[in-house]
Amino acid sequence: MKKATLCLLALITISLTGCFSNQQLDKSAQMVGGWKLKGGIEIPGITKRRPSLNIEPNMEVTGFTGCNLFKGKVEPDGDFSLPAVTHKMCLPELVKQENEMLNVLRSATSIEVINSSLIVDAGDKFLVFEKTNAS
Repeated sequence: MKKATLCLLALITISLTGCFSNQQLDKSAQMVGGWKLKGGIEIPGITKRRPSLNIEPNMEVTGFTGCNLFKGKVEPDGDFSLPAVTHKMCLPELVKQENEMLNVLRSATSIEVINSSLIVDAGDKFLVFEKTNAS
């Protein structure tokens, strides 16, 4: 009886682990691609290109703040690690935008794709990105 119960529990655990893994893979796959910032923080409109980020299949992230470039990794739960940020001289408005954007990314509590928008939520602030390429 104990052996049968243990086997049943093992099967249930393996099944649930498989479902969770597939959900994480699906969520990761939805995030892959190029994204342009469309809301959540002020975009002064004084740059030639809007802030953006690109998520690779291995969850590496590269992006543009409106002035500087950044690079790092993201986990499907929203945990961003951005160890590399360039430091060009920027207009004060862009410095403010850049700081807000990087602060939201670094303190993100969740990241999800809803209706073709990537939402990065940091509790009191958020970023909304729109897809830039078809996948």
